[in-house]
Amino acid sequence: MGLRARRIEIAAVCVGLASAAAAAPDPTDLRDLKVGMPIAEISPNGYADLICRDGPPRKLAGWDEWRICPADAVGRHAIGFAFAEGTTRNGTRVGGHPAHLTLLVGEQARVEGLVIETDDEVPLYLRKKGHLLGLQARGHWGEEGWTCAAQQAAGDEVPLGDTFVKEECRKQLSDRTVTVLRELFHYAGRGPRAFVSRTRISVSVAR
Repeated sequence: MGLRARRIEIAAVCVGLASAAAAAPDPTDLRDLKVGMPIAEISPNGYADLICRDGPPRKLAGWDEWRICPADAVGRHAIGFAFAEGTTRNGTRVGGHPAHLTLLVGEQARVEGLVIETDDEVPLYLRKKGHLLGLQARGHWGEEGWTCAAQQAAGDEVPLGDTFVKEECRKQLSDRTVTVLRELFHYAGRGPRAFVSRTRISVSVAR
């Protein structure tokens, strides 16, 4: 094969890879929810316990009542929710982890943010695994392209056993940003139950 033909072949392979990457499906953020979608497109089924996260706790009969909840400084209305089915006595689970869910709705009636936080008020055997949800999240949105920064221990924070984790990872998608905060550490001089193992996932529209 001549040099010119070889170059053409390599260029064709590169174009093919680029096309495949462009055609790769963009994952939803949670079930059928995707940040940026109109609130009217969320299914009325599959979700329950809609409640305002800010201000007085007010229950919502449906997603269309999002304006009942007070807006924050940038005009987003925070709605807590749960899965209507598949819950356990330890609440709604994401990736097997008990979690609190919050949807942020903007004034244009679109989903502008989603927050997933592991629940600290669960039995120890569940709580100690909370930091692992962050690793699952990074796999969900694709392993490549994350920018991570480790934070130093503060105050009386010490490793739990031999492990200390305070890490924030961020990934920019085409139309939204995903931020994953993972923490795993113990508090010096306190009992064995005084530890932190949690994940906070935030998905927001790209600005």
